[in-house]
Amino acid sequence: MNNHLKGLLIAFFGVLMLTPDPVLVRLADADTFTILFWRGIFYALGVLVILFATYRKNTFKELKNIGMPGIWIGILSGIGGVTFIAAIQYTSIAKVLVIISTAPMVVAIISWALINEKPKLYTWISMLIIVTGIYIVMKGDTGALNVMGSSLAVISIIAGGYSFALTRKYSNVNMVPAMIVNALVVSCVGLAFSSSFYLPFDSLMYVIAGGILLAIAFSLITLAPRFIPASEVAMFMPLGTIFGIISAWLVINEQPSSSSILGGSIVVITLFFHAWYSSKLQTK
Repeated sequence: MNNHLKGLLIAFFGVLMLTPDPVLVRLADADTFTILFWRGIFYALGVLVILFATYRKNTFKELKNIGMPGIWIGILSGIGGVTFIAAIQYTSIAKVLVIISTAPMVVAIISWALINEKPKLYTWISMLIIVTGIYIVMKGDTGALNVMGSSLAVISIIAGGYSFALTRKYSNVNMVPAMIVNALVVSCVGLAFSSSFYLPFDSLMYVIAGGILLAIAFSLITLAPRFIPASEVAMFMPLGTIFGIISAWLVINEQPSSSSILGGSIVVITLFFHAWYSSKLQTK
């Protein structure tokens, strides 16, 4: 298996693990900042367990190696996580995920500006097709898009875009430990603004499950830019959008329209062919 295909698979499974996250947040049905506090705690613990299982006695060395770039990556991705959760509280899961799905375009532009990593033509074409698919998804939604929810979702993708680009810039460094910084940012925001840290047992179980999934997902997503461009990693985010909408439909009965199903199919097929074509080019 070549490194490019390895990176694609790592990114795919990372995004796939994120799929249930918005539904778990909604099911927790609690104060946003209380959720953030506990979510950050269990997210950090999950990443620590992964690091210790992987590196054993060298765990603290890996933590130290991230340096200031890793701290910035953690802060930026933490801001992205906080604004994502807040956005879900202001508007529907589908609407937030659709906005988040524009991440490939945002990451491509930021990577081009920040590290001069210009996406290949076929990646631009794929991204435009994906945007078309997302437009079809949105076309069937006649509800008004909440301004606050939309604004928070946009902040989330911009902060996440910078995080992706920096991770790619420092691809020679293992930035998985930076996700502990990410988790601590999330938890600190919750600590600063929550009026109570109490969660009912059921809510706590959903938050713990979300924290564990985040630890696994972002460990994989953070590894992926070591093997492929940041813009290609971000291309998998729309796949999470489609799976997330389906999860919301099955679990909490946020039923997608026929246009959502059509647009989602376009996104999934485009991602498949992009992964196949880019891997084929790497083997030549």
